[in-house]
Amino acid sequence: MAVSRRVFLTGSATAFGAYAVLPGVAHANTVAFDTQWDHLTFRRLSPNRFELRQSTLTVISEGTSSILYRILPPALRGQTSASWTWEVESSAPPSDLSQIGNDDRNLGVFFVSMPEQDAAGVREGTSISRLLRNRSARVLMYTWGGNQPPGTVVPSPHAPDRLRNLITRRPETGRFSETVDLTRDFPRVFNTPLERLVAVAVSSNSENTPTRVVAHVRNLTLG
Repeated sequence: MAVSRRVFLTGSATAFGAYAVLPGVAHANTVAFDTQWDHLTFRRLSPNRFELRQSTLTVISEGTSSILYRILPPALRGQTSASWTWEVESSAPPSDLSQIGNDDRNLGVFFVSMPEQDAAGVREGTSISRLLRNRSARVLMYTWGGNQPPGTVVPSPHAPDRLRNLITRRPETGRFSETVDLTRDFPRVFNTPLERLVAVAVSSNSENTPTRVVAHVRNLTLG
């Protein structure tokens, strides 16, 4: 696995930083799609194309797979809820997310939780591949895709104890707004509480079909 801020990352980022308090909303912060995000690519797989435009992230996955992620600053690690709007213009077909080689999906929006003592060692520049290998980390993936009904929990075949899909939308086109309670969903999916929220990520997979996914994530907010 390799990390890059250059390859297949485009957009108009500004210097306003990775988050800002939303006026009129207590304890809510938007996570801007700016230059603070990193791109995790995989050997032998072509990477997705990500276009970052502050409030909007566009993902184009055409027989490709990779993850865009952001290490959260300490000020946001106590957040317990999230909201975003996502849209799929071109969809991957149904897939079995429990099987390697058949786990294409339109979008995954990831939230990474770690115990406080481990989270203290996570800093800007920490690779998400290191977090994914850490046995104390739990990665909850709200997933648009698969072949199960919404609400189904599907452990990832790559690390079933630590990475799990919560099916949120069926594999079809459309646009939806989501609001999630991480303090409810982490215990339900992992049987352990949400601890410190250290990272967020977005992925798309289309390397197995192959197919072309065009999708957007907008207004990602933590609260």
